[in-house]
Amino acid sequence: MTKKKVRKLKTAQQTTAQGVSAKISSGEGAAKSVTAPKQEQASSTPVSRIQAFKQYLRDVRAEFDKITWPSRKETVSMTIAVLAISVFFAAYLGLVDISLSKLVGTLID
Repeated sequence: MTKKKVRKLKTAQQTTAQGVSAKISSGEGAAKSVTAPKQEQASSTPVSRIQAFKQYLRDVRAEFDKITWPSRKETVSMTIAVLAISVFFAAYLGLVDISLSKLVGTLID
């Protein structure tokens, strides 16, 4: 199994586990609601901040795995389109600028 597939599997398992714990704590799917114990100022300790940062990096990695990157062919074609449009508008605005400059020059003289 590749690393990417392993990461996707772990992400799916974490998402499922979070969904189940949310259902249990909200009372869905169970006759008796179970609430998680309150955390007492644990977020200010250095250890929990490091753990929170590590979790953040794991979440970022999981989101990057969800991105569908364009192929090389798509990237090249879109780059060419952007360059062509930029050249067209540069020429158009250059012609408008020259025309208006000559018009103003004849009006002033």
